[in-house]
Amino acid sequence: MRNSLRLAIIGDLHIAVARGENDRRLEIDPGRKLHGLSVELCERTIDDINAAPDIDAAVILGDLTRDSELFNHEVASRLIRRLNVPFYIVAGNHDLDRKRPESSRYPGVEVLDRNDFCDYYRGNGLPGASTRYVVPLPGDVTLIVMDSNLTLSELHSEGIEDSAQDDGFVLPDQLAWLEQILTHCRDSGQIPLVAIHHSVMDQSPAEEPNHALSRIFRYWQVHQAGRLRELCTTYGVRLVLSGHIHAQSVNLQGGIVNLVSSAAVSYPHAWRLLHIEDGTCAVESHCLSALPSIPNLQHSSREWMNDGMGVMIRERVSGIPLLAPLADKLTAMVEHSGWWPRFSDGTLSGFSVDNSLVPGAGGLNAVAIRQVVNMLDDYGRWKSERPDPNSLLLRLRD
Repeated sequence: MRNSLRLAIIGDLHIAVARGENDRRLEIDPGRKLHGLSVELCERTIDDINAAPDIDAAVILGDLTRDSELFNHEVASRLIRRLNVPFYIVAGNHDLDRKRPESSRYPGVEVLDRNDFCDYYRGNGLPGASTRYVVPLPGDVTLIVMDSNLTLSELHSEGIEDSAQDDGFVLPDQLAWLEQILTHCRDSGQIPLVAIHHSVMDQSPAEEPNHALSRIFRYWQVHQAGRLRELCTTYGVRLVLSGHIHAQSVNLQGGIVNLVSSAAVSYPHAWRLLHIEDGTCAVESHCLSALPSIPNLQHSSREWMNDGMGVMIRERVSGIPLLAPLADKLTAMVEHSGWWPRFSDGTLSGFSVDNSLVPGAGGLNAVAIRQVVNMLDDYGRWKSERPDPNSLLLRLRD
């Protein structure tokens, strides 16, 4: 067995195909999830990976479909089978039955829940009948795949509100399972590599408990992240792979690197290549440059993301009485600054809002605007204190 590993990492696919010529339900998150291009984007990602030399395996970090519709899983399954290397699936929150607004659900369509998901992908991305499993890989690496999702019935049995249906959870039984696996890795000299859909540490300053936006962005991270990190530190896990937030991101805490990969369906449409040899991991990022239908994909997708996030920001700001009169100006400021695409492609380090973009105002409005600007600038400061998420060299073994 070769003493090295080349592992491809694919972010959230969100495969979604139209159910008719005027399928208004398709684009439920415009700009951030390009559902209408999801099949093309997946095909191109797989083509790139298949063309790369000497790749041993691939990991897909969850959210294979728009909302776990069977008809989308049928397409996703067909697409990922085009990979010419073994591939392993991490379950995401969009791979389970969820309560969604009627405007975004397809009435009468079969939706897979966890047991159905396991049955459907068994032998086709899942080695067995579970969404948590272990795979031995070349280079003395053991891939440990966890499931950070709860079904609706599990949420209810734990006394958790449905509003947390997309949050990440790792309950005690899975932590005990993980500790058993990590003990074996330590005793056998294997390098443990953990893959989980939700992140396991902060990926933004807005997740810090006292931040004004923490209640919005805290769901990016598993609720039991502290206990999970303790186990990883104790047993020498140096790298945890995550998806979910559709961004190229990284953080380091307690000797653990949490590497988050962007979604295939979202700008910058990057997949990663991990080259592990002699206990060292080199991380490369590869962004799709073009599709047959979109020759300048990076530019076009960046603009679509800006526009889509602008719509969301305008809606949110319009609901805040103090800021509502300034909704258009604040939205234009964020759009023209390129803040969100830079967050997504991992180039936000050192960001600060150009003063020429800041709308003029007096009194309380000026104070509110300055708070918004400070929040945006804070991301640039926070990211500058972390490694470059697009190119990393990590030590996985002492």
